[in-house]
Amino acid sequence: MAIAMETLPEIRIQRCVRYRFRYSHCSRCADGCPPGALTPDEEGVTLDATRCSGCGLCGTTCPTAVFEPARLPLAALVKPEASSLSVVCAPSGLRGEVRVPCLGDLDLALLATLAQRDIAITLRGAGHCETCANAPAGGERVEGLADALDELGNAASDQGLPWSAPLVATEAAGRAHQAERRQLFRRWANRAVQSSRDQDVELEVPAFAIRAAAHFVPARRRLAEAVLGRFDAFPESTRIALLLGVGRVDARAGRCTGCESCARVCPSGALKIFEGDTRWELQFRIGQCLGCGVCVEACGADALTLHHHWQPATGAPVELHSLRRFLCESCGRFFIGLEEDTCPVCSDDEDSFEAIFG
Repeated sequence: MAIAMETLPEIRIQRCVRYRFRYSHCSRCADGCPPGALTPDEEGVTLDATRCSGCGLCGTTCPTAVFEPARLPLAALVKPEASSLSVVCAPSGLRGEVRVPCLGDLDLALLATLAQRDIAITLRGAGHCETCANAPAGGERVEGLADALDELGNAASDQGLPWSAPLVATEAAGRAHQAERRQLFRRWANRAVQSSRDQDVELEVPAFAIRAAAHFVPARRRLAEAVLGRFDAFPESTRIALLLGVGRVDARAGRCTGCESCARVCPSGALKIFEGDTRWELQFRIGQCLGCGVCVEACGADALTLHHHWQPATGAPVELHSLRRFLCESCGRFFIGLEEDTCPVCSDDEDSFEAIFG
């Protein structure tokens, strides 16, 4: 059903990994859109306003915050002195202090922050997920949130940290509903992990495939870092990393060619280039990584790997690859390589000369 234009999400297309890298296979938003209102393309993604239901699930599945919902975030509705808050999904018809289009639209980092503040949160209407128009994506997202909150709560309990576990109430039409939470989340998580594996392919990246755009770190990514940073120790968890939009990029030794494609497509600036007098470095800032995987897609040399796990951010960047810088004696340009040889510019000139004159 069509909705009023003012309730449509605002699309910040330059944050989209498909906009930054034309060959990206990312389809998280479209896969998580129940009415099928989103179509990924080489320009990013196109929204069909006549099909959008305003559920907001596109925003929660997109790690780069392409979609900005046209409503106040839940954080703005929580009073500082509040000790409890009930949130209800609008389609269920139940009552609550805050009504949201879909419980799956809620942010794990925000819910965890409220739990750490000992604010008792009740999410009402999860039992409606099976028959909701947002099924199955909305229900799977809710169950994933519930399991992740349980896992965070267990870690907090083991370390003696404050935690008011959010309650996911499953009442619907006067009956109780026990969801198969782990099975539902497993399907959702497996799709996301498989998607990142599908991205790990070798290709030659032409220059026109990459668009320049400003770096951007979503507020929820910084909030996620603050939430997880309060834990003294935390086991590697794929489910939490996927829901929080965090990740870690590692290097495969001896593969980097210094093309810099990965740094140019990175939406958050987690990957950056450092150039000294005699060396070139690809540096990684884990506190800015969104786990989107576009760097892996854009690396034609298969020199990077993405892991859906969280690690505490460090002040200094980590060196992933380091190559030498050489000064070409023929043209006077600096170039990057494993060995001192003819620079790429001179090599191209020689190839062009031979092609023209034989």
